[in-house]
Amino acid sequence: MRERDRSVRPRRTTKLRVVEDFAAPPERVFALVQSEAGFLDAMPPGVEVLQWPERFGRGEVLDLRWGAAGVFPVRWTAVIDAYEEGRSFSDLQVRGPFRYWRHTHTVEPHGSGTRHTDLVEISTGLGPAGDLAAAVGVRGAFGPRLERMHAALAGGRT
Repeated sequence: MRERDRSVRPRRTTKLRVVEDFAAPPERVFALVQSEAGFLDAMPPGVEVLQWPERFGRGEVLDLRWGAAGVFPVRWTAVIDAYEEGRSFSDLQVRGPFRYWRHTHTVEPHGSGTRHTDLVEISTGLGPAGDLAAAVGVRGAFGPRLERMHAALAGGRT
């Protein structure tokens, strides 16, 4: 059986949008979301970076391994398929657990700080119920991630 091209968007996907305001300027928030240290700080334990670009841009590769204590590790490879310096980037999964995954990070000035928007578009290949279950799980992971991002920005770790 031929492997499906995961960069091709399926007809039906589920979209999850998470919007958060930060008391930091857009350039600091953008630097945080594209830095390896910021990524690892915002992720739960068990995420290992195998490859991270020195400088973000279209075509750069993010190669990760996920798995708590090495149990059932999952390799996740994504390519930056859209990039606008200081404003947004999208990572598209080309290898990993989802049939389709595209995550767009956008920062924009908002009041005296920054509004950060995550837009995740997914398909599990398990139909609407599978996509809904995955979206609920992904949404649950965003709460702790956003708390750690707030702490990193407040602590000047960018």
